Amino acid sequence: MSNNSRLRILIILLIFGLIGGSLGAVFALAHSGRFGSGRAAFSEDLAVRQAAGNYLQAWQDGAPDRMYVYLSELDRARVSETEYRQHFEAFPVAPLHFKLGTVQLVAADRATIQARIMWPELAEEGALDKAEQLVLVKENSVWRIREDESLN
Repeated sequence: MSNNSRLRILIILLIFGLIGGSLGAVFALAHSGRFGSGRAAFSEDLAVRQAAGNYLQAWQDGAPDRMYVYLSELDRARVSETEYRQHFEAFPVAPLHFKLGTVQLVAADRATIQARIMWPELAEEGALDKAEQLVLVKENSVWRIREDESLN
């Protein structure tokens, strides 16, 4: 057998191996629950994470005007931006640190994201590490925080 024949056979085997491996990975992911079952698609997961992260970062930075932008239409209808800022100034508790966790797509226009938030301890110096959940709704293709339903 010539070197050319061996090279062709090797290339064909390599291609079959790549195709089989890729199909196996897709099959394994499909049966592991990573596709479907409420898990958000990658683009939706990223969009929910970005909205939640930006909201929490604005809160951590003490910027209620930036937080207000991420609120749902329903939450913004309940409180004006001026009132929102006044509430924030009257009770200025902000996260010290946060880490976003799992995104769960509840419906096409509703999602939740788990977060670990380090809150300042009001009674004494220190911090309280707490598991929280943010609820988001998709409005006009943009994910927004349902503040009234979050962090309860």
